[in-house]
Formats: sequence, C-alpha cells, structure tokens
Amino acid sequence: MKAVVLDRFGGPDVLTYRDVADPEPDPGDVVIRLDHAALNHLDLDIRNGHSGMTVTFPHVLGTEGVGDIIALGADVEGWEVGQRVGTFAFRTCGDCPGCRAGRENMCARVTTLGGQHWGAYAELIRVRENQLVALPDALSYADAMAAYKLATAWEGLVETAALSKGEKVLVTGAGGGVGSAAVVVAHHLGAHVIAATGSDDKNEKLRDLGAHEVINYATEPLADAVARLTGDDGLDAVFDVASGPNLVAGVRALRWGGRAVVVGAHGGERIEVDMVDLFRRHVAIHGCGRYTRAILESVFRMRCDDLPKPPVHETFPLAEAAAAQRVMEGRKFFGRLLLNIG
Repeated sequence: MKAVVLDRFGGPDVLTYRDVADPEPDPGDVVIRLDHAALNHLDLDIRNGHSGMTVTFPHVLGTEGVGDIIALGADVEGWEVGQRVGTFAFRTCGDCPGCRAGRENMCARVTTLGGQHWGAYAELIRVRENQLVALPDALSYADAMAAYKLATAWEGLVETAALSKGEKVLVTGAGGGVGSAAVVVAHHLGAHVIAATGSDDKNEKLRDLGAHEVINYATEPLADAVARLTGDDGLDAVFDVASGPNLVAGVRALRWGGRAVVVGAHGGERIEVDMVDLFRRHVAIHGCGRYTRAILESVFRMRCDDLPKPPVHETFPLAEAAAAQRVMEGRKFFGRLLLNIG
C-alpha cells in the first residue's frame, strides 16, 4: 500500500510518500481501506517530537480515517467485510476505572492511532474491533471525516459544560477545526455565541456559521472585548482550544457559577489561575481530551438529521500530506484540513 511515512522527527520535509507492506489483521483486528483521513495539530506535535508519546520509526501519522472494512481477524464479531466505518482514535484497556465506568475517554492506559500505533495517512489501516464506528449510509465519507470535530465540541459543550439554550458562550481559536465545530454545535443548541480569532476574515466566516458576535484578539484585548459584549452579566461558558492567555481572560469573564472547558494547550501549557477568585465565584475549569465512541456515533446520526456540517478549508491528495501540514502550521486556514485517499 501507499502511505506517508515518518522516519525521523523534524519538519514537513521528513514525510515521505512511498510503498509499505499491507497490514494483516491479528485475531481481534480489522483492516480498513481508507477513503479519507484528516489532519490534527497532534500530527504536528508527533512529527516534531513534542508529543510525549513513544514513537517507533518508521511511523505513519493520523488519528482519524473513514472507509470500508476489507479484512476481519478470526475473533472479530459484529462487523462485516464491505461495511462503511470510521476509526475511533483511542485504544483503551477496558479494565481501568474509567473504562469500567463506560468512560473510555478517561482510560488510564489509553494509546492513540498515529501516536503509539500506525495511523491513517495510508491507504490501509489496522485497528482493533473496538476502534470502529459504523457510518450511516446517508453520510458521505468526506462529510463523516469533517464531522469528527463535532464530536470533540459535543463532548466539551454538551457532556461536560451542559450548555443550554440562551446561555452566552465564548469560543476561542474559533477559526480552526475544533473551534469552528464548537461554533456550529453551540449555535445548534441555541446558545448566544461569541467567537474569537486573530483574523477579521475568519470572523466574517464565523458569523455565517452562526456566531452572534466576533472578537479579533489581534486588534483588541480579549478581556476588554468580552467585557464590552457581556457587561456585568459575564459569560456562562468558555470553550477554549489553546489555553494560555486567552483561557485566563475567558475564566475571568465567567459569571458566578460559570464553567470553562479546555481541549488544547498550544497557546500555553502553563497558566496562572487566581484560586481564591475561582472558589469564591464557584467557577469550574474542565479538561476535555477525548470524545467517546458513543458521542461520535451520535454526531454521525445528527449530521444525517439537522446538525450542520462544519467547515472544510481544503482537501489534499494523500501524497501531498506534507503540503497540508504546512498549511496547518501557517494557521491561514478555516475549518478542517482533509486528505483524500480513495
């Protein structure tokens, strides 16, 4: 099969598109012929050697892919060759407290496709049978691939923050794949959405997605803009994609009893929080690192109903994965970046 292979850490130039051996399923495995895959910032962290994950070379990046099952291991039940599926990125142990409680996204021994295991920058991928999610027939491969970030947004906004109709929510980094999906979900829930980016062009596109107000934090401090838009009421919730100074500003702008959910840390892995202010105002900060298979399945069903599609900036051929990563690193994109494999 063809794959985009990483032989050492470095910049996009270390990625090579070449032939590698086809994967063969072990007894509990499934092999998928992929039609689409997607880029994530985690791919860049792994490629640069900054992820903290154990990577063995040669390596194939990519946490998410969709396609058709082409081979089943001898012990696999409940799945069929030819079935349309998507990958669940996380390999879980099934035996830790999180797994036993049905919260596989809190597995204490979780490993990741494209991290510790070969990922989806390839024509074929091998996963365990519990790393599969069925795709509805009404959902195209490209639409399903775009929808993955809706699952991240849903886990943060609905499952964790319990965002309600009419509440004011700030979405930081709203021009990226996760942030723009959060704007779609928050608007779908009937919330009052304030979207923040460092680009007027992205902000205009966010208005089209349903943002009621937008903030360009490159031209106005985020704290000042939020205060101008919310007055004494403050925010009910913050959906933060990068931590750092914008998270600090968002937490300070929360009303009493407000809550913040954090899904990334590229803006700063360490922040200073006024803990006295935090407990006096009953403010909560939640980390949201992963969705569950149930959330992803639910999002796919809702996409077939009335949940809008999140934006896709561009789709690249698999052979141009390095070019796609350069676009991601340049941050001049809006929505998801996808790879067309089929």
